[in-house]
Amino acid sequence: MFALYKIAGAFAAPPGLFVIILLAIAAVLFLKSRRASRAFGTAASLALFVFAAALCAMSTPAGARFITGPLEAKYAAQLPPDGETAAFLVLAGGSSYDAAGSSVQPSPLALERVYTAVTLASGRAGKSVLVMSGGNVFGDKDRSEASAMRDAARAMGWRGEIILEERSRTTAENMKYSAALLRARGLQTVAVVTNAFHLPRAMRLARQSMPEAKLYPAAPPRRTDPIIRGLPSFLPDAASLHLSCIGMRERIGTATAAILNR
Repeated sequence: MFALYKIAGAFAAPPGLFVIILLAIAAVLFLKSRRASRAFGTAASLALFVFAAALCAMSTPAGARFITGPLEAKYAAQLPPDGETAAFLVLAGGSSYDAAGSSVQPSPLALERVYTAVTLASGRAGKSVLVMSGGNVFGDKDRSEASAMRDAARAMGWRGEIILEERSRTTAENMKYSAALLRARGLQTVAVVTNAFHLPRAMRLARQSMPEAKLYPAAPPRRTDPIIRGLPSFLPDAASLHLSCIGMRERIGTATAAILNR
């Protein structure tokens, strides 16, 4: 009974519902094309079936584990050695908004990054400086994402130094503009703090912008489930689709950066 309940729930709402609709359309097209001997209809039905299968796979925890999990597993967390002055470079990850559309706090992803930086920096021996990197991505008159992350860090109890980098709109710009601030302060020991799925691209760009720095990857716990938990791991849900899309975007971004040598 529990299994039927989970299956019904998974396919009663998107993205599972979309999979059912696509499969139904594919079946109707296939039957009509067979009766009329139309090759185009058969090809279209097969294309829809493949698309539905891909959507379903991407929407499962197992699919997200396959697509995004390897990105999250690439780097083990490393901390700067105790006793050294270190910068914790926190990359912005969006904002949460009030009813008027104004940024009121970092997004859940960005809050994870800030919390990780505050926790790691507070727990080590030696001076730590937080560098919040993120401008106003949409170009309106709202405040920068870096300032929102600064306020969150203060609310979490951080009383140390915070440097703001408020010009960047992309990960490449995060590194470019932050590198200039770090050099000006003589900071060459840098922990790059972002979500685990973002670390491969962030570390690549950090090495390009700060070849002289000693870089250490740091991230919140992974978001994809590394364990297959039976039937629930193969049922579609919106959160898993989102994670799969994030992983695909990161892979496309990494490939694009490699092609453009950026």
